[in-house]
Amino acid sequence: MAQNQQPIFQTKPPEQFVQIPINIERDSSTTRMNQTGNTNRKPNHWPTITISIIFVIIGQSIAKLLENFYYDKINRSEYNENRQNDGVWTQSLLQTVGFPLLLLPFIIFITKNKRNHHQQPPITSDSIHVKSLAVIYICIGIIMAVQGRLAAMGKLEIPFGVFTLIYTTQLFFTPIFAAFINKIKFNRWVVISVILAIITGALTLSSSFGGEPDEAEENYARGSWAALFAGICFALLLCNIQNVFDSYIFKRTETTNKNPSFASVFEVIIFSSLVATIISVVGLLIAGEQHELKREMNGFSKGKGSYVMAMVGQAVSWQVYWVGIVGLVYSVSSVLSNVISVITWPIVSVLVVIFFNFMDDEFDAFKGVALVTAVLSAAAYFFRLHKENRMAN
Repeated sequence: MAQNQQPIFQTKPPEQFVQIPINIERDSSTTRMNQTGNTNRKPNHWPTITISIIFVIIGQSIAKLLENFYYDKINRSEYNENRQNDGVWTQSLLQTVGFPLLLLPFIIFITKNKRNHHQQPPITSDSIHVKSLAVIYICIGIIMAVQGRLAAMGKLEIPFGVFTLIYTTQLFFTPIFAAFINKIKFNRWVVISVILAIITGALTLSSSFGGEPDEAEENYARGSWAALFAGICFALLLCNIQNVFDSYIFKRTETTNKNPSFASVFEVIIFSSLVATIISVVGLLIAGEQHELKREMNGFSKGKGSYVMAMVGQAVSWQVYWVGIVGLVYSVSSVLSNVISVITWPIVSVLVVIFFNFMDDEFDAFKGVALVTAVLSAAAYFFRLHKENRMAN
């Protein structure tokens, strides 16, 4: 029955959706899921997808470089066993604390959306959806905080190569969660893309990390479990975000006869990050890391100014990353979002070689092959999206 209905966007002037690429609205006139996990998209969603990918690459690369710079300059070699996990709550906090930077673009998108649909009730008029979303945002925020904390701890407990191999398992869990939570069906091109992304992540095992523990500090049992559950949490996080879009935000806009805008991406990040930030701050205070921050700043080898810039830079970069990651979930699916996140690792690995002089770290065959498989992984997924666009037309 739904296939005979005329899509909403066909009754509107085509130029309405291409004036500002990032403000493209996702069609919610049908909820039938295709094999890549997203509802039928219009061809002009490609600008949104492209911008989101750029945000993921830039955000993750800068954040990881600054994280390496931070650990390299705080003289972790002088830490004793009791200070092994100093700063893990701080690193978790940095991933979400920059969310107020998104308030301005969120307000701009909301204002533009209301102006374009001034005869419709505001987005938050449905009190039932608001209450449901509030609970879900709290759950997502908890997962974000736990994932950030576990990932930060895992990198400080085991060699970075081992952490990378274990953390790559997120690409096993994301399709599983997506199949059960988001009801995604997979085709051979998506499966090929995921497999190539797993190979890409595994090949970055030769990468170095500024906070890597020495042999006396290694705790394989604790670090391995932390890396594994961090990967599971990230997969669960992405699938729950897609569930928010599919089950709440897109359905919410159907009642007002309008398509959801990119403002919903900022909405998800802002409210979820608020919860995650509160949890991380509480954890930081309980662990007493606020005292370590002053000690680190005073002992930072590049000076206090560089320390502050490194911390602020990480907070800003992570927000850029989250806009890209959630933007890909909004535009396509949680699976593509996870694939793009992982295949960015070789880029970070190469940049670490360029900007840092870590022992025994160089551009080797593993990094070269990882870059190739990363390109092939993205190409496989994009080929499927291209075919879907042609079928939709």
